Amino acid sequence: MKSKIIILLAAGILAWCPSFGQVRTEISIHEKSNSSDDETDRDLNHGTDFSAGFGIGSTKMFGDLPLSNPQPAYIGYLEKNITQSISWGEVIMIGDLSSRDPHTHWRSFNHYTSIDQHITVELGTLFTLFNKNYNDNVLLHIVGGIYAGVGIGLINNDVKKIVNVPTADELPGNTGLTNPVLLKNSTGFFIPISVGYNLHIRRFWFLHNGFVLNANFQYEDCQTDYVDGYSPPFATNKKNDVFTVMSLGLRFYLTHHHKLED
Repeated sequence: MKSKIIILLAAGILAWCPSFGQVRTEISIHEKSNSSDDETDRDLNHGTDFSAGFGIGSTKMFGDLPLSNPQPAYIGYLEKNITQSISWGEVIMIGDLSSRDPHTHWRSFNHYTSIDQHITVELGTLFTLFNKNYNDNVLLHIVGGIYAGVGIGLINNDVKKIVNVPTADELPGNTGLTNPVLLKNSTGFFIPISVGYNLHIRRFWFLHNGFVLNANFQYEDCQTDYVDGYSPPFATNKKNDVFTVMSLGLRFYLTHHHKLED
């Protein structure tokens, strides 16, 4: 239920609180140091970089019904960079999922809410093994933003439109289907698996902390068969539901380290 999502969100916020305290400490330490080594380490390890933003996406459902039309999704991001190319954070998503069966009148329209915690690793992590200053190379800086990620989350399914199978003479096609088990509202875990690209703009006009442009493809491996509200009692129905999200996002850095001016 939605209470589980609220609990996960609260746990995530509590997990972030010590990190914000760490930001203030680290900034004050570096401000007292003028050594070139400290400046280099600070510029390479953006461990106190927090970013928050928003995005919009398109969903696709892969459940018990064979056809799905793309639907919108609205996304909120909160991220913390562990290093300059590894980050962890939370994604809150509100969106729609639709699917249908052309041979029956089965239809599903799910207005879902989800939250996940995840970790992403950019290709730049590999580059740092050979060159810690790889960001000085424009090409490596651009390519280094390619990433993969994984996490765990909760999804609340609010299926607004769902119907059971009527009598056989009302079906336009296949009439040999068994009535499905229906569940209009449910909550379950899912595993978000993502690949995408981050373009880090460290400074842009008045945005001295910089921002991140994000393009992401996410595969939501749900641990429930009721994302579309249906769970037909077929012998072949052995897999849980899955949906995908293609999105574009914009995150703004809330804190960011810069080199001190000489």
